[in-house]
Amino acid sequence: MFFLLFTALVLPTVIPQFNYIQINVQRDSTFLSVINQNLSRLEPGDIAFKHPDVFPDFFPTIIDHCLLFINYDNKTGEYVFIEASMVDSKVQYKYETESELLGPFYGPFAKVRYANETQKQNAIDFAKKQLGKSFQGEWINKNYNPEDTKNDPYADEWYCSELLWASYYNCNHPFPEEKPVDGYVYGEGIDLDRNGWKKNIFNYSIVAPREILYNPLKIQLYYLSNSSNIHSRSYGKINVLSSEIISLLWAHQFYSNYRFNPAKAS
Repeated sequence: MFFLLFTALVLPTVIPQFNYIQINVQRDSTFLSVINQNLSRLEPGDIAFKHPDVFPDFFPTIIDHCLLFINYDNKTGEYVFIEASMVDSKVQYKYETESELLGPFYGPFAKVRYANETQKQNAIDFAKKQLGKSFQGEWINKNYNPEDTKNDPYADEWYCSELLWASYYNCNHPFPEEKPVDGYVYGEGIDLDRNGWKKNIFNYSIVAPREILYNPLKIQLYYLSNSSNIHSRSYGKINVLSSEIISLLWAHQFYSNYRFNPAKAS
């Protein structure tokens, strides 16, 4: 507890020299078996990974966010995603233009292996049911059941990767707008977390974006053609934070979010 408090107090004013792991993914790798696809290949149910906009293009790419693609809006010409946003402190729609998706901050993208159209739609419908719910600033045990608030007070709050993970963990069940008489059924879907239910050094089971990103058995990565994204230019060179500082970064994010919203921390 002292360690987390210390990092939360220090990190907002000190930018650490991040260590990162470089992973080079070859063209013939099953991990990155599809690259440089057209933007039209982005399909509902796909995953978009993103790194912080505040970092310049030459900064080592850090994947810190993920979103679920919903559909393309023909009226506005925008691509519609659902995200759990730390900035806006809620689950919301995110609208992006083609130029933004082909820019330097988006990518890679991913398809969930072996997920059929029904499962993808169920995942989308589950995510839609969470719209408007609060962003979870406490990165503790993940939960796929938003109704489990009796056992987990944060069950109906989400951080980005937890929402995406839960959407597919519940993909074997439908989530119609009107709640069935017997209620919704949760669980027993596709587990995108490469660590399963293993706990970290703080005894929490957390799913970070990187745990989904580096799960080749469950996802298939691809990049968009003509993208200016740093990943595309290096054909799959991805830089991710080493495990030693993941907890530091998340403690920093938690403190930065809640120090301006004292009521949220109570």
